[in-house]
Amino acid sequence: MNTVETWAEAISLQLDQDGRPALSTVLSHIRAAIIESGFTSRGRITSGLKEAYRPFAIDPSALRDVIEEALRLLLLSGDIDQFATSAGRGYAATPPRRISWGGDKTTLLGAISNNLSEKIVRHIDASETFSDPVVSFDLVAELGRPEWRSILVALGGADAPTGTAAELYSHAQARAASGERFSLDEPEKVAIISCRSEFFGKAESAPSGRWQRVAGNGCFPATIRAGYTNRNVILHIADTEATLWQPPTQDIWRWIVVGQTLAQGDQVLRYDPASSRLDFLTPPPRQAERAALIAGTQTGPWSWFVDEPAYDIIATLMGRPQ
Repeated sequence: MNTVETWAEAISLQLDQDGRPALSTVLSHIRAAIIESGFTSRGRITSGLKEAYRPFAIDPSALRDVIEEALRLLLLSGDIDQFATSAGRGYAATPPRRISWGGDKTTLLGAISNNLSEKIVRHIDASETFSDPVVSFDLVAELGRPEWRSILVALGGADAPTGTAAELYSHAQARAASGERFSLDEPEKVAIISCRSEFFGKAESAPSGRWQRVAGNGCFPATIRAGYTNRNVILHIADTEATLWQPPTQDIWRWIVVGQTLAQGDQVLRYDPASSRLDFLTPPPRQAERAALIAGTQTGPWSWFVDEPAYDIIATLMGRPQ
């Protein structure tokens, strides 16, 4: 075994098929550093990993992408929190806790040091005892109330505890109808979500799935191409006049898409109990993706393996057609 191989073994480094550090390796190194130090700046994380991986001649841009994704997943799961400081962003571990949802597994989150650090999400058997003092939480309590309700209230709408995200979509329609004027003179730059299909598709030069060009009156989630960027908006069209409203965040726009889908009487999830496969049929909002991350294993961009108790929680969170 040469020196490089010895160092790889010493730091438990796994490389992916492209020769980059595996996501699970980078994530576990970051998690361990944050838990050990209590608080770690972003600069220290980046410089520390660059130094640790220097013998492997890893492309800096590739390493940066893996670090970004690892931090995204750690923040999404709730293992760490992000803080703004005078020296830039920094990270600290959240309080130690064990999350359950009535399935065969539970998940450890926060400042817990154990031999599961190499896992993207630290799942353990529900029957397994754990020596460290941790607080147990139900997944529903960990997630809180459906985020679309908080968004609706923040935007000036009325809370709808017995409704679905269709209530948010209705509020967004009103916002778009009284929003800023928009010219439809370049229809090839606009794609709207107006078709009914389980295949969500893409808003490209030839829109697919639920996407199409402007073809009539109505109010639709839409994307507008401007140079090399896209604006995700809610577009209201009445004959030749159009107005729009741009939600403050991408996540709000995703919840509105969920609401539109439910308002049409369509499903936002597909679940196969035989294979335990969950597929999101719209871009998953952050809260729903977090639930799937905590309770399941990701198999594709919008696909996960989750047990039935976890699926029921996610389906309640996302909403079912009424």
